[in-house]
Amino acid sequence: MAGEKSSRARVTEENKFIFSTADTCDFFQVSRETLSNWEKKGAPKAGRGKWNIKTLMEWKFDGRHTDSPGVRKLKAEAALKEIKKEQEAIRLAVQEGKFISVEQVTRELTRKLANLKKSMLAMGHLVASNLASLDMEAAEIAKAEVDKRVKEALTEMAEGRLYRGRTKKKEK
Repeated sequence: MAGEKSSRARVTEENKFIFSTADTCDFFQVSRETLSNWEKKGAPKAGRGKWNIKTLMEWKFDGRHTDSPGVRKLKAEAALKEIKKEQEAIRLAVQEGKFISVEQVTRELTRKLANLKKSMLAMGHLVASNLASLDMEAAEIAKAEVDKRVKEALTEMAEGRLYRGRTKKKEK
């Protein structure tokens, strides 16, 4: 008995949104011709002369089936408004000082890269001084190798290339 009630409730629930063509036209305030055109464009239909209002509304407002000039114009206008809104937000952010000038960025980046270069060039000396107490010859070899790699990296960065850290096998 309980199974019958739930299946009846399900059928009633599914039929709750089924309207006749006339009622569907009244609901959407469109003519039968418009409803017929929607059907040709892929509008879901429950059967002959029957329309599921719920699925028809989902179809109508999903925006994928309409490509009329009016709809395209509305979409273009909406997109233009969004772009103008974004431009206005940027303009206000500039006025509020939330952005910094290219010159400021260039100055700060130049300063930081110069500091990086100085630190990298000092690496060979630091390695050598730490190894000197163990083996002076190894310290000199390590210093030369580190200096060579650092200079290669800095040169390639300055030329806009990506440093790949060549191994001795590749250098031959």
